[in-house]
Amino acid sequence: MDSWRDKVLRYFQPGISRLTLVADPDGLLTEERMLAAIRERGFELIPFDDPIAFRFAYESQYRSVWDRGEESALVVVLRSAEQQLDQLPFDLLGAGRRIELALHQLFSRLNHTVLASLDRSFLDDIERAGGELDSGSLTEKGTRDFVLMHCFGIVPSMIHTAVDLMKVLLSLHSRCQQLPELLLEHLLERMGGHPAFQGWPLRAVLSSRELFLAFVQEQWHCFVTGWGEVALAGGDAGEVLSGDPLLLAETTTAKGRRRGPGCLIPFAHEDIRAYVDTLFLDGSLTPVMAETAAELPQWVQPGVVHDEASDSRRRFQGLWRQLEQRLPDRDCSHRDWQEFARKWAELVVLRWSSDQHLQADDRRQWDELHLRVELEFGQWMIRRYGTLHNLPCQQQPAMVHQIPWFMATERKRRQLSRLALVVLDGLALDQWLLLKRQLDESRGGLKFQESTAFAWVPTLTSVTRQSIFAGEPPLYFPDSLGTTAKERAHWLRFWEDQGVPRLQVELLTSLDGERDERLDQVLLESRVSVLGLVWNKVDEIMHGMQLQTAGMHSQVRLWGRQGHLGALLRKLVQHGFQVYLTADHGNVAAVGAGNPRDGVLAETRGKRCRVYDRVEFRDEVAQQFPQSISWPGYGLPAWQQVLLAGGLQAFAAVGEELVGHGGVSLEEVLVPFVTISGEVT
Repeated sequence: MDSWRDKVLRYFQPGISRLTLVADPDGLLTEERMLAAIRERGFELIPFDDPIAFRFAYESQYRSVWDRGEESALVVVLRSAEQQLDQLPFDLLGAGRRIELALHQLFSRLNHTVLASLDRSFLDDIERAGGELDSGSLTEKGTRDFVLMHCFGIVPSMIHTAVDLMKVLLSLHSRCQQLPELLLEHLLERMGGHPAFQGWPLRAVLSSRELFLAFVQEQWHCFVTGWGEVALAGGDAGEVLSGDPLLLAETTTAKGRRRGPGCLIPFAHEDIRAYVDTLFLDGSLTPVMAETAAELPQWVQPGVVHDEASDSRRRFQGLWRQLEQRLPDRDCSHRDWQEFARKWAELVVLRWSSDQHLQADDRRQWDELHLRVELEFGQWMIRRYGTLHNLPCQQQPAMVHQIPWFMATERKRRQLSRLALVVLDGLALDQWLLLKRQLDESRGGLKFQESTAFAWVPTLTSVTRQSIFAGEPPLYFPDSLGTTAKERAHWLRFWEDQGVPRLQVELLTSLDGERDERLDQVLLESRVSVLGLVWNKVDEIMHGMQLQTAGMHSQVRLWGRQGHLGALLRKLVQHGFQVYLTADHGNVAAVGAGNPRDGVLAETRGKRCRVYDRVEFRDEVAQQFPQSISWPGYGLPAWQQVLLAGGLQAFAAVGEELVGHGGVSLEEVLVPFVTISGEVT
């Protein structure tokens, strides 16, 4: 039986037409595997969002190719329900075949509103469960229950106890899944008023992974402290470890005072304990101090502080083994690599913070896994990267150029009056973790909702940072790919297209810290409602680095301790800005494999990439470096021919150690994207 994907792909047979016009208001062509399958059949997709930008891409990338008699198949997609195929330009209508796609054509027995709220990756789950439907159609309420069960594994009628709820939450957030708002409301309505969940911040822990982990961290401290107090008082520690929420609330400590509200999470239950070690291992939770640490059961030990040497090596080895076993393959989704990148960044931090406690075998295993990760990710990038720019960005930007689009959506949805985007040039994900810990320790009242986004390749500032402020792939600004001089013009134009007057938009580059006079002046001007900031501090550290990753981490930690970033973020929040933070690219430690003999042939001569204006020049240099990657040029002008250093190599003197960017390592490509809020006084 054909899948829903097969039914759509019937329209995309190789050689059927060089131009296809598709009305896709439900975003069926935004599903990642669908995009990959269409690309494999020889089709390129381009949305018809901005008529001027579309016309530029159409004429320069496709029409000119056809005029030369070359073969190329293009799919023009209308993604808005307000857009109609008949509204397309006359020349397109005359040359292209028309297709209309819709969810109700594929899933006619389920409520459209509920299905439309889902990420399209869940349609496979819906289809697999479709056999359980009878001949009738489900109501909206019935569809909500159906989707909760088959897409998220949640059956509201089966959630009766704290253990049931924690199993749901741990499963949901371990997969980094987020419930659509109408499913969240439905679940809260079904669970509301249940006596077992009195005191639980249900909306917070169900809607946000960060808020859930903060709640668990607080509860774990309560749990471990309560165990110690009962032990000191001569109580039955076994009863405390059973997780009875009433026990801790009624316990009188050895010091003669009653504890406050009890621990709500039954950590000792066997179905919950299984997750505890992993949460501490990957850095999701932080171990706490315990006066009676030696008396705690073995399963509690990962969550309490011991001596630095044993803690560091145990965590490093445990997380290393976990990531070795869970390395995504070349057919996985971009979300799998995003989740892996978060844990990988934690391992990178562990590797260098615990270097003095590691043995030679630990370091060898790290080097082997690191190279394996970069090779696998590089192969995945060649195969799947070209589809990412077509993914939807309303819920979460997949690529950095989608960040301003996401901000514009949030501005409208949440009626935000002021937005600020902070771009930390060159900040890798592992370095963000170091800065975030400093921010957390400063108790500055800031809250972080963290995710990641893919940078553009080559991961050069002039390419990928410019795409952030333009809100477009590099293809659309070919004349300025070698400079950042037009970032301000891009930023003003983008927001003007979103209905924000130019006088209300500002961009400050080369920021001189939180005390920059230009920043103070802008913040005092009530006219500014959208602000972009570029801080080059991390990039400056990187380009002066001679001690590779260990040196980078040391310098970034030092900068974080000085409090400049926290002061900037708090200042923005104090002035009423909703703040977002990202980076244009990351960085990675590499070793020179030799300097290319390319003379004046290279347009750009980076340590991790070379850019040429002719394919013959690129291929000539590629022969000198067998491990190099001839990049397919996704999203780039046709004249840009990019050669990337392979693995963890660099175009530098043989054996030279450096930290650089430009290539397709996991650390260069996946960058932090953080939503920052807080009550700061």
